[in-house]
Amino acid sequence: MADIHIEEKLDRIDYTTVALYRFSFLVSAFAVACLGFGLLQFGIPLLITSALIASACVHLYDKTIRWFIQGCAIFAVCLFMANLFPEIAIGASLVSWCGLSIKEYYCFRIRLIRITPFVLVLFWVCFALPIWIPLLYLSSGLSALLLFTIGIAKFRQPFHFDIGDKSKFQV
Repeated sequence: MADIHIEEKLDRIDYTTVALYRFSFLVSAFAVACLGFGLLQFGIPLLITSALIASACVHLYDKTIRWFIQGCAIFAVCLFMANLFPEIAIGASLVSWCGLSIKEYYCFRIRLIRITPFVLVLFWVCFALPIWIPLLYLSSGLSALLLFTIGIAKFRQPFHFDIGDKSKFQV
C-alpha cells in the first residue's frame, strides 16, 4: 500500500491509473444511489464497471490482496455479462469496494471509512432481500455518501500518495 513519505517520479500511466481509481469511487457512489432508488439499468453496470476499473487501477504492494479484490470484480463482470444472478454480481462488486475502502483506511486513516464495509454489506442485504424498503433507502444513501466522501478525500491528496514506493510492488 502507498507510503505518503515517498515521492516517486510518476509517469502518464501512474497519473491515469490514480485518476481512474479515484474517479471510480465517485461513480460507485452514484451507482449505489441508483440501485437504492430502483434505477437498475444504470446502477448495476455502473457499479460493476467502476469496481472493475478501480480494482485494475489500485496500487497495492501485496499481490494476494490485489488479486482477491480484482477477482471479485472480474467475477461480478462475468456474472453480469452472462446475465446470471444479478444480486450475486452486485455483491461481488461490493466485496471489491469493501476491500478498497479497507485499503484506504489502512493507508490514509480517512475518518468513517471503517464503517463503509459494514454499510455496504447492509445495503447489499437490503437490496437482495427487499424486506423493509426504508432501510434500503437509508443504507443506499449512506453507502453512496461514504463512497463519495472517500472519492473526494482521495482527490484532495497528491497523486504520489497512491503510488508509494514502486520497488515494493509484487508483480
